[in-house]
Amino acid sequence: MLFRIKLFAIISGIFIPLNSANAFSIAEYDYGFYWGGLNAICGAYMIDAISDRDADMILNSLVKMGNEEIKDSKLKNRFNYLVKTDENLKKQGCSKLIK
Repeated sequence: MLFRIKLFAIISGIFIPLNSANAFSIAEYDYGFYWGGLNAICGAYMIDAISDRDADMILNSLVKMGNEEIKDSKLKNRFNYLVKTDENLKKQGCSKLIK
């Protein structure tokens, strides 16, 4: 019985493609990457770890690159909606820096 279980595990492991282990599509990964980057820069700006000028430049660069890299139109629309309306960005003072 133990031999059968091992044999099944080995054979099924051979036929499962390695890329099926990825939970996110590339578009979802890009969305999360750029949204996370915006939040990280906003957090640094809120605690005065970076200047207004640097935060402005980085935030606008992230928004621009996010719009170029996120290929899924639904995710791109959600990304832009959050950039414009997210309460945390407003509370941290970052929404005034994003053009």
